[in-house]
Amino acid sequence: MKHLLVIIVLLGHAGFVAGEDRGASEPRPYSDRKPTNVDKEYKRFHPYALKLIVTGRVDQAIKFLNNLPEPVKSDPQTQLLLDVAHGRSSWKLDAATWPFERTLPHILKNPADVGGRFTIAFGGGAGYVPDRERMWTTIGSFDPTALLLLGDNVYIDDPLTPELQRYHYYRRQSRPEWRKLAAKVPVYAIWDDHDFSTDDSWGGPEIDKPAWKRKVWEIFKDNWANPSYGGGDEHPGVWFDFRLGDVHFVMLDCRYYRENPRNDEPSMLGAYQLAWLKKTLAESDATFKVIVSSVPWAKDVKPGSKDTWDGYDAEREAIFRHIAERKIEGVVLLSADRHRSDAYRIHRPGAYDLYEFSSSRLTNQHVHKLMPHALFGYNEKPSFGLVEFDTAAADPTVTYTIVNIDGEKIHTLTIKRSQLINR
Repeated sequence: MKHLLVIIVLLGHAGFVAGEDRGASEPRPYSDRKPTNVDKEYKRFHPYALKLIVTGRVDQAIKFLNNLPEPVKSDPQTQLLLDVAHGRSSWKLDAATWPFERTLPHILKNPADVGGRFTIAFGGGAGYVPDRERMWTTIGSFDPTALLLLGDNVYIDDPLTPELQRYHYYRRQSRPEWRKLAAKVPVYAIWDDHDFSTDDSWGGPEIDKPAWKRKVWEIFKDNWANPSYGGGDEHPGVWFDFRLGDVHFVMLDCRYYRENPRNDEPSMLGAYQLAWLKKTLAESDATFKVIVSSVPWAKDVKPGSKDTWDGYDAEREAIFRHIAERKIEGVVLLSADRHRSDAYRIHRPGAYDLYEFSSSRLTNQHVHKLMPHALFGYNEKPSFGLVEFDTAAADPTVTYTIVNIDGEKIHTLTIKRSQLINR
């Protein structure tokens, strides 16, 4: 018995706590739930029908498609799926036989050549809603140097069905509004819960468990053009970094290695990615270092939830402390997830305050309420974030503007480089 007790203590020192959940969250596919409300869940009607087809329930799919409400019934996707169900379509559920023209994203070939003043657009929360796909046209009208998509870029919500995952990407890539934007504006993308697994999910610390993680990652890579993907095959993920002129963007993967937030001091990034983040920040000589997370950094942005960085407070504090202790200046935070656009000021005793720009309602129908402690917020219409950098100024600036789907500028905040230094 004494020997057994010693073993338990050693396991505890190795980082394991009795009762901890070391695995991934159980997927809860939305594609298994029959949608009924067009005004709230347009994006889910066709995926539900496709799930019926690929699981052999063809007659049920045909009945569902023939009884769709408008405007879903008139959507070309409805006829496509009816043809598939009746065996009349040449589409084999792959990219090669997809019957519509589609445009894949691209990235800048010479990002170092970007001048001292440029603008990027960013956002998340882009469920497929035809009458809101004009958002891509609005973004393009501002001629950004790049577009950063911060997750929930499509709402797959089914990591177990590859055919469904591909369909969500193909459907978006075929929209004329998206095609025009993607042909002109470079796009950099990370994922969040709805394009990785299902709502508020975590992938767990293992590289290949569950088995669907690597497969979802492979499909993600097929549909984006990022300069790299995590640590490659040995350490899969969607984190990467890149520079535009004198601005360094550090894009995080907040899902692949995320642990159960109910564990003792859980990790969101995993040890490998966290070490990479710290090293990347410490070695950067850029005027501005922009850390991009798919979920909010500031506290109480999703009250009562552990899905944001509130559920991973120790790791968040470790990152912020690293910035302060290594005297890393010029850090700005971007985030998404909440279906609105906000700005936050994160007070850091003994260090400079951090500013967070957040936006995640590019096309979504569902909306989240505003937070009273935000510097400002907006949720009346779909919106995106526009961020202008001026690194050529005597005191370089970064300016965040919320822009709605109609191209109206709602709120603006300018931060000077001199505000982002340790005194």
